[in-house]
Amino acid sequence: MTIDPRDAIWNEVHDLMYRVNYAIELKTALLIRWVWLDSITKIAVAIASGGAALAGLVFWKNSDYTFLWPMFTSASALLAIVSRQLSVAEKLQAHATSSGSLTALSIDIGSLIVRMKINSNFPVAEFEKKLLGFRSKYGIEVGKFPHDLLLTQKLRIKAQQAVNRSASSP
Repeated sequence: MTIDPRDAIWNEVHDLMYRVNYAIELKTALLIRWVWLDSITKIAVAIASGGAALAGLVFWKNSDYTFLWPMFTSASALLAIVSRQLSVAEKLQAHATSSGSLTALSIDIGSLIVRMKINSNFPVAEFEKKLLGFRSKYGIEVGKFPHDLLLTQKLRIKAQQAVNRSASSP
């Protein structure tokens, strides 16, 4: 039993759209997590740095509390080092760029779906070429997914559920 090439293209386009939307959900969720971590780290470094200066001024004369000064400065330095070692700024940039590229790809795939709906006798060769081009772009974007410390199984399931909900709604 042979399958109509148009049906095969329809199936593959919808599968690709699902995969792209899942990747967008993951990237957006990771971007939110990294922004949160970056914000918390910057606030903590600011507090620890300010606290170290304040502790130095306030407790300079009171020897009972002089241990606070090195503690605050150490905490500040540690937070700054951790933020730098985790490459937070680079991860923010990578996730934001990838999310934007995947969103543009989703729009392009959506446009292809609209064209297929308008012209149900669409030219197979042309649409196959478009589909393969989109698959290639998707592969490139997914290949940019580095191992991410904040990507958990729970986050993957949450993203999957979000995509499933949006796919089932009209």
